[in-house]
Amino acid sequence: MRHCCLKGTKNNVSVSEVDDTLNDSDMNTEKSNEACEGHAEKSQDDTCTTSEEPVKTGGKVRGDLKPPRVLEALSASGLRALRYAREVEGIGQVVALDNDKGAVEACQRNIKFNGSVACSKVESHLADARVYMLTNPKEFDVVDLDPYGSPSVFLDSAVQSVVDGGMLMCTATDMAVLCGANGEVCYSKYGSYPLRGKYCHEMALRILLACIESHANRYKRYIVPVLSVQMDFYVRVFVRIYTSASAMKNTPLKLSYVYQCTGCDAFHLQPIGRTVSKNTSVRYLPGFAPVVPQECSHCQKKFNMGGPIWSAPIHDQEWVTNILSDVKSMKDRYPAYDRISAVLTTISEELPDVPLFLSLHNLCATLKCTSPSAVIFRSAVINAGYRISGTHVNPLGLKSDAPMEVIWDIMRCWVKNHPVKAQPADQPGSVILAKEPVLQANFARAVASLSKAQAKKVARFLPNPERHWGPKLRAGRQITSKHISLLGEEKVNGCLSHQDSELDAKRQKIEKLEDAPAES
Repeated sequence: MRHCCLKGTKNNVSVSEVDDTLNDSDMNTEKSNEACEGHAEKSQDDTCTTSEEPVKTGGKVRGDLKPPRVLEALSASGLRALRYAREVEGIGQVVALDNDKGAVEACQRNIKFNGSVACSKVESHLADARVYMLTNPKEFDVVDLDPYGSPSVFLDSAVQSVVDGGMLMCTATDMAVLCGANGEVCYSKYGSYPLRGKYCHEMALRILLACIESHANRYKRYIVPVLSVQMDFYVRVFVRIYTSASAMKNTPLKLSYVYQCTGCDAFHLQPIGRTVSKNTSVRYLPGFAPVVPQECSHCQKKFNMGGPIWSAPIHDQEWVTNILSDVKSMKDRYPAYDRISAVLTTISEELPDVPLFLSLHNLCATLKCTSPSAVIFRSAVINAGYRISGTHVNPLGLKSDAPMEVIWDIMRCWVKNHPVKAQPADQPGSVILAKEPVLQANFARAVASLSKAQAKKVARFLPNPERHWGPKLRAGRQITSKHISLLGEEKVNGCLSHQDSELDAKRQKIEKLEDAPAES
């Protein structure tokens, strides 16, 4: 389960990723489960109306912002919509949609169960989310898309239903497709071809962002990523959507193809477009190509090409820092505080302008050498004059603006101090080590080799909260013995015994009907 918590203030609306875990006691004690009232109290309504008196700020006259309207396009039982209404201060209307009659009925029961606040703010509809969003263009400040699987069929209508400057929150759980298990399926759904590198989960984020941008561009709109997270077994992105035909022209500058060497960890990005400025005019031109030769200059192997992906920053670092400080100041309000702060802390320390990342273990596997510690490797990169950071996607991932020539020179120097066994001459590692390093690496420990969070020993990657943690079965699927790895042996056996008892009851009922004498 996934959930987002909005924090509404007078001047802005911000969003942070939180888990869907709620203590039942908190839900019961915070508000009484009173009967649904016909009208909300007048005092409550007064706090949610727009001020009629204009306010002057910076020479411009404007009115106070209205409470944000939220659309949860695939609401199921309405849990998230109810949390928006009950937990977000100053929130306006929350519309919960689902095209399953049983789910809508369950949502309406839950609305009544949660009292007058939920009744006054949450409304549930039986509707196709795509049709509803298309017939309500630019109506919602926040649109939340969280389907089971791919969100691609909802994106075209979703980007049209968000107000200018509003936020689209989108989840994709089809990670096998996005990470390269079925490249042709990914291309048909997202318009991008994935590569199976260690960075595949970050590439999944960037493929999703590129897909959303593509849909937005068709309506002279563009996206600005605020937060992009890969965690557990899904990816979730938070993007603001704006309308501007001129700013939309910059999209090719934000997209790139990826060339991944089949022999070593080297990868290169090929921007789709470029600009040429002359006086006050700007010309948009195709990107220069190719950025790589036919064979890898390090190991002499071929390249695979993937993309296009979003190669611009995927986070707003200032926004992430502010949200992190807000979460810390209200840590008692978040049951999943440790998990939220761990993810946001790691994201706040990422290099924002470096797409994808390297795996230190993969570099060493290519050379068949022992691995240096992350601190030693990071120090060597820093001493060479480049930047390096971790990534929230992989505890072993390292983002750096150092070119691959420098990375391999550092590894060559490491291998000289830690010799390896002789390998066949045609192996990628042998070809790389056959060259002498141009850069003499300095492995002396650098001050910045540890991030602030690491220096303070702040937890950044937490274990799963329970066994068999992960995506469960799609609704309606029959549970069999092959699902033990997903649900656990005890639950599967319980479900199977329940199914057997139901079958026995049906069989006995049929036998009684067959044995009963026919009526004359």
